[in-house]
Amino acid sequence: MTSFSDNDITEAWKDVLGKDKYRLMVKEVADSYPDRRSLLVDYSDIDISSTDFAIEILEEPDRCLRLGKEVIKADMPAEWDPKNKVNLRVQGLPRDAKVDIRKLRAKHLGTLVAVEGLVRKVTSVKPKMTYARFECARCHREIWEPQPGMVLREPQMCTNPTSTCNKQALRFILDEEASMYVDTQKVEMQESPEGLRGGAQPERLTGYIEDDISGVITAGNRVTINGIIRSAEKADRDKSTVFDIYIEVLSIEFQQHEYDEIQITDEDEDAIQSMSRDPDLFDNIVKSISPTIYGMEEVKSAIALQLFGGSNKVMDDGTVIRGDMHILLVGDPGVAKSQILRYMSSLAPRGIYASGKSASAAGLTAAAVKDDFGDGRWTLEAGALVLADKGLACIDELDKMTEQDRSSLHEAMESQKISVAKAGITATLQCRCSMLAAANPKYGRFELEGGESLSTQIDLPPALMSRFDLIFVLTDRPNAEYDRKVTEHILSVHRRGEARQVGEDADIPGVDVEEIKARTIDIKPKYDPEILRKYVAYSKRITPVMTESAAKLIEDTYMDIRKSGDEGSGSVPITARQLEAFVRLSEASARMRLSPAVEDGDAMRAVRLVRYYLEKIAGTSTGGLDVDMFSSDYSHKDRSDLSRLKDILRGAGEDGISVDDIVSAAEGEGISEKETKSMLIKLKVKGEVYCPRDGMYKVA
Repeated sequence: MTSFSDNDITEAWKDVLGKDKYRLMVKEVADSYPDRRSLLVDYSDIDISSTDFAIEILEEPDRCLRLGKEVIKADMPAEWDPKNKVNLRVQGLPRDAKVDIRKLRAKHLGTLVAVEGLVRKVTSVKPKMTYARFECARCHREIWEPQPGMVLREPQMCTNPTSTCNKQALRFILDEEASMYVDTQKVEMQESPEGLRGGAQPERLTGYIEDDISGVITAGNRVTINGIIRSAEKADRDKSTVFDIYIEVLSIEFQQHEYDEIQITDEDEDAIQSMSRDPDLFDNIVKSISPTIYGMEEVKSAIALQLFGGSNKVMDDGTVIRGDMHILLVGDPGVAKSQILRYMSSLAPRGIYASGKSASAAGLTAAAVKDDFGDGRWTLEAGALVLADKGLACIDELDKMTEQDRSSLHEAMESQKISVAKAGITATLQCRCSMLAAANPKYGRFELEGGESLSTQIDLPPALMSRFDLIFVLTDRPNAEYDRKVTEHILSVHRRGEARQVGEDADIPGVDVEEIKARTIDIKPKYDPEILRKYVAYSKRITPVMTESAAKLIEDTYMDIRKSGDEGSGSVPITARQLEAFVRLSEASARMRLSPAVEDGDAMRAVRLVRYYLEKIAGTSTGGLDVDMFSSDYSHKDRSDLSRLKDILRGAGEDGISVDDIVSAAEGEGISEKETKSMLIKLKVKGEVYCPRDGMYKVA
């Protein structure tokens, strides 16, 4: 603990602010006042000038900043009005001054700290009275009263020495126009999700921003707030000895790069470069994703590429083309969908996990909540997708969300913005994130024998499904050979877990702990999760450019698949959305290799994955592809069958046509009884047919 007198602090400030850099800043403040009212000082400059003084500022910020402002005013030109207020703000605090929100304690009260996190909600900027001008109702004496808190404080007595006002009941009139105000804003921030492990609830901290830095941050921003920790008495009826804490914001630093919070040392960079030269890099990264889950190679390959992502592009006209990929996993219960999502939310450098069953549109996008700033106005609170900005949003049980909630995801997935119009607030929030979602089949489990396609068994609107770059259908069917491998893998996982728990020196009869660990070494990730997270963060610095040959390969593949729809089938086998998926996957593959160019191998990897999922979910009985099977309410076959069914109904008499006659006529057209009855229900719901009497149908 250093001991500085006021004179020592003043001299130390003169040394720091005497540098040419700050002399110029002081002159700029004097010339452009009141538009500019703050002098930003880098902590590193203070540390270079005097290490002891730098420590003193962290421990005694109020005194040091007050004396520093006096030094600035003394350096102002002669015509400067001493009543003018200048703010002295310190930024770039050292790492040891950064404190996690959950680690703030009583010892931090009154000290200068840096807090990193996500802005959860902010209020609008409002004027706060700092000095109130009162007038005595009896003698009209002018009285100025400082207003340090949130409640207006009136004078206790009249300051007129010649009057007898204080001997009678006092009344003071507030002169609102002549009083002095400062802009203020309340902000609530929470811990960054990447700093949390094990599903911990993120802690929150309230901050108050004043003067010229108010109004610069919005909900969803990632910031480092430098400020002084204060205590505030709880507003209870009874006086409490337990106080709340808040931060009085001194300066705000925006995290410009999405992965700045991950520190990559020179040793890490050497390890990353060495990893990128590994010929088995892709396979090893895939094996590092949920190694406790057996198989699912294609799914893990796609998720590995999603982790790296394509590159966002801003065109000449301002159009933004997203590089983030969206993947949907639809599968029977017990195929480890949720396990993969939870693993990826912790592996991704910035990951958020949310369950659609327990989340509303507000919980995923943004909520309008009443603030407690004083007038109970509505403010925006960022949801899961906004908090996952420039990261990975893992949403489980997507099918359990309501229709209204799911519709809010359409814009979020395509334009990566969320337009909010709630409680009189209209705003646009950024949600530039990849989405990894999971859903269950409509009937609980896929039914492969009934002739119904897989896509019709997924309870998601086609418009939403079409926005996913890749859709994987995971079925669980008994297969002796596969089941044995899965069983062996799960038992190996548990045995390795047991062996790790008992330790190396355990002596258990009939059990060789070391032998179990050696035999189950494949369950250990090929790359340590920490270095893999750093590798992903490092790769984001690279923007790969597609080579001519890779572009030609993707073009030829796309055109070949499109042509298959011209050969009399009438179906649309692939659309431009899948073409963009080709591009994003190939860019991600190149970025994974830390390559500045997208090469043929990257394009082939993208083609294989897109073909794999299309054949699974959009494959027709004739061996072709029909993208409408999941991107539209009706496939090409459905539309053809509907047309024939309508022709049958149009031939009905005045009283309509019976169900038995419709089924009989439809079977002659090659439409099964089950399909006919299903289409009749759809047509009736849409109002295209009606029942003039029970059991009879007629075209509306």
